[in-house]
Amino acid sequence: MGVRFDKNAFLQSYEAHADAIYRHCFFRVWRKELAEELVQETFMRAWGYANDGGKIDNMRAFLYRTATNLIIDNSRKKKEASLEEVLENNPALEPADLGAAPIEQNIILNDVRRALSDLPDEERELLTLRYIEDLDPKEIAEILKISPNNVSVRLNRAAEKIKQIVNP
Repeated sequence: MGVRFDKNAFLQSYEAHADAIYRHCFFRVWRKELAEELVQETFMRAWGYANDGGKIDNMRAFLYRTATNLIIDNSRKKKEASLEEVLENNPALEPADLGAAPIEQNIILNDVRRALSDLPDEERELLTLRYIEDLDPKEIAEILKISPNNVSVRLNRAAEKIKQIVNP
């Protein structure tokens, strides 16, 4: 059963999930400011829903689903620049500073980024949830409202596409 959240429970939920929701948003929109706005709106909507008496059985899944819906709404409003363009023009937007990493690692990372940007949104989202957010297929299934088996099949197909793009 879902629980109605009080202020302290909501703050604990924010502490537990805000960073992961930010990463999820960032890896979908590739703009720091927009990702921060989406995180803020995600938590505002969750608070509003819970405060209005809505039942949230799994806060983590609810937050990811809300963030994903906001990302989709945002992409419908305005087409964003390609990932490569954004990163070329704004290197500070990188989620992590890899300055000390070996050149080979940077090349591989750029290849994977490029390959991710070539995938359809659904496949990119699946791979991000699984390998960046480290969610298991059951959690991803709950977020995307599909079966865990369907998640696993789609993940395998998306991973194969990435391999083919990176290593033709």
